Amino acid sequence: MGASPRVRMAVWLLLCGLVPWAGVKTVWTLGGDALGVSGQAWLDGVENDGGALYRALAAVGVDLTVLMALLGVFLALGLVHRWGMVFPRWTLVLAGRRVPPLLPLIPAWAVGLCLGAYGVVLLAMVPLGLAGVIPPFAPVAPFTTSADIAWMILFGGLAFAGLGGALLVGAWSYGRRARAGVGRR
Repeated sequence: MGASPRVRMAVWLLLCGLVPWAGVKTVWTLGGDALGVSGQAWLDGVENDGGALYRALAAVGVDLTVLMALLGVFLALGLVHRWGMVFPRWTLVLAGRRVPPLLPLIPAWAVGLCLGAYGVVLLAMVPLGLAGVIPPFAPVAPFTTSADIAWMILFGGLAFAGLGGALLVGAWSYGRRARAGVGRR
C-alpha cells in the first residue's frame, strides 16, 4: 500500500520546486539562453570546470545535476508508492519481494536533510541579499548581473528545499508504513 493521497500530494508539490531550476539548466545544456546567460557561455564553463562525466553528458544535452535530481525524484516517488515497499516486476530477480526498509530510508533521510537545509539557506539568502542585510550577489561568470544570479540562487533554493522536503515527507510516511507492516506479504 502506498502513502495517503495527502502525503502523495505534498511530495508532488514539493517536487514542483525543481521545475524552474531544472528548466534553466536544461535550456543552457541544450544551448539556449536564460537568466542573461547564453547556452554557449554555460557550456564553456562546463568544458573548463566540469569533470569528464559532466562534459560527456552535456555534449548530448543532459545536465549531470538534473540527472542526479531525477534520481532523487525516483527515490521520493518510491517512498510514497507501493513499488517502493515491494520490488516491482521490472526488477526481475527481486520482483515481489519486500524492500528492506533501510534501503530507501537511509539515503532519503540523509539526502533529504542535507538538500533541505541547503535549500532553506539559499531561499533565505535571496531576500536578505535584496534587502541589503547581506552583501549583494556579485555576478560570477557566466552570470553578468546580480539580478540574474539572484534568480538562479532562488531557483536552486526552491529545487533543493523542494527535493529535500519531498524526501523527508516521503521517508516519514514510508517509515510509518514499514513499522506498521503495510505491504508485507
